[in-house]
Amino acid sequence: MLLVWDLHINAKYHEKILTQLKSIFSAYPDEKNIIFFWDYVYHFAYDRNALLQLYNLFLDLFQQGKQVYIMAGNHDRLGSSFVFEEAQKAFDVLLHDKFKDIMSGAGKIHFITKPILETIEWEQILFLPFFLENETTSDYTPKNAQLKSISEFAGLLTKSAHKHEVFSWQINQYLAEQVDKNPGITIFHHYYINGTAFPGQKSKFNYKDIALHEGFLALPDIRLISGHLHQPFAHTNYLCLGSTRSTSPLETNQNKYIFRYDTANKQMTTLQMSVNPQILIQSDEVITEELLLNEIKKINETNKTYFKSSLREIKFQEDQKINLENIALTIKVEHIDYDKIDEIIDTQLRKTCKDIRLKKNTENLDDLLSTFKVSSEQLSWFSDWKNVLQTYMQKKFGNDYPKYEKVLKELKLL
Repeated sequence: MLLVWDLHINAKYHEKILTQLKSIFSAYPDEKNIIFFWDYVYHFAYDRNALLQLYNLFLDLFQQGKQVYIMAGNHDRLGSSFVFEEAQKAFDVLLHDKFKDIMSGAGKIHFITKPILETIEWEQILFLPFFLENETTSDYTPKNAQLKSISEFAGLLTKSAHKHEVFSWQINQYLAEQVDKNPGITIFHHYYINGTAFPGQKSKFNYKDIALHEGFLALPDIRLISGHLHQPFAHTNYLCLGSTRSTSPLETNQNKYIFRYDTANKQMTTLQMSVNPQILIQSDEVITEELLLNEIKKINETNKTYFKSSLREIKFQEDQKINLENIALTIKVEHIDYDKIDEIIDTQLRKTCKDIRLKKNTENLDDLLSTFKVSSEQLSWFSDWKNVLQTYMQKKFGNDYPKYEKVLKELKLL
């Protein structure tokens, strides 16, 4: 099967995303199951035309006889509706008995907005999309010793508990029950993991961020597979497959992939995507194309080290020759002076790259943290970073802060 993660499709990049996806699908015509994992949009880049063209790709695959799975992520909710809800209703009509002749020979499109257990290519898979708080409740007591503290956690919840903590407990109760009843399942999920530092990640997450219990990582018989975090990595039984493009300049030096999953051998093969690489480098020499390509080679090798796990076998295809015209290149410098940029980067390379930025080589983050008397050790959780951001914005904008807070909450940054 082919696994497509966190597209975040928008007006700017939809053509590149779709072109590369079609190229990969054409290269593997025998793959019958194609699974699209959530986050088709981004909160501040919602584009109906891009979504329509993505839906047309779903239809093309359907007409080729493919089984297409389309799961809901946290970015895909418009109130209580899924972004492809109209398409889902249309297919419900088409799948009615009187249309069976029309549908003969075609594949199937599965819209997944609630948990569902399926068997695909002889593997039992639990689809656990991002769903609304009232869609599952369970008073199940986990049997597995690694998961006993889920029930204990539930006992600690009070009426004043954060709503995301309550939601996390509900999800964990449900998942623990499924793991007990279905030994050895594979879980495609769209949630963080509580209290765990992962390879290549700068933050940890907790139940206030909506997270799964870390005890699931200690169960070697199950397989956890997700996107959500945009930097791909492997850790014990957990494989995070990242996103298919960079969604911000903060996602520097991250490789992006589509994955081919051989269920018989439990092997993942990376199929590299190169939509809009964000490259950050520093050099005492003038940056030439050769120097840049050598830096990219080092970045590729670093990214591969994030996948080391005794419970995972990852096969890497030969690294693609990257198209420099897609690259947004950020260069660390001592002094920002765009008038002297030809002393920093080769003129022809500067014209080739999509974008060039200079970044002052200072520890601005440490300066910010010292302002609030916060050390990096205290910022173990993603929610802690939110508090620093909130404090900074309140100090900077004073009485105008509420209007900025509203936007930040819409973007899920607070």
